[in-house]
Amino acid sequence: MELLHAEPAQIWRLLIPQGQWMFPDEVPEDELIFHYRDDIYFVNNDGSVLSMPKPACYDLLDLGTLLEYLATSDCTVDFDDEGEFDYGFVLKRMGYIVPVRQKGKRATFQIEIINTALPKVHANRYELKNVHFVFALYHALMRCHELNAKTDWEYEHEVKRIEKIESSSTTKVQSNL
Repeated sequence: MELLHAEPAQIWRLLIPQGQWMFPDEVPEDELIFHYRDDIYFVNNDGSVLSMPKPACYDLLDLGTLLEYLATSDCTVDFDDEGEFDYGFVLKRMGYIVPVRQKGKRATFQIEIINTALPKVHANRYELKNVHFVFALYHALMRCHELNAKTDWEYEHEVKRIEKIESSSTTKVQSNL
């Protein structure tokens, strides 16, 4: 699956179970609102993410009221304003845990990560064996976060693609920093 030019909301939809999405029929396709643990997250079309604590009876609110709560909450977190731009920051703060009861078979996935500032430099490629796609995606996003941190946030690494492969080779990790 090619992910380099995927909309941020599409990537979040791959990670977050559909049962946690909020107002899927009312929110534009390039945005997403979902709840996870004690917070509600708002993914904007530019990839920025906001969060706020779940209000009481959050599941009874309509979209307009929820957006009003977002605008007036003193506890809103704007990850961009906090200097936290990649998925890893948000996933860590969420306490995200990959669902363990996934439908579908486990497989071997090859992950390719590129440095968007230096796209012609060798890509970081590795394989994960016997995992579900959601775990492969989560792992790749967290690897990007780790690579960004290793470069002291000078570069931005992104998942270029995740492909299911039919290989019996051992797990390989290549990295060029």
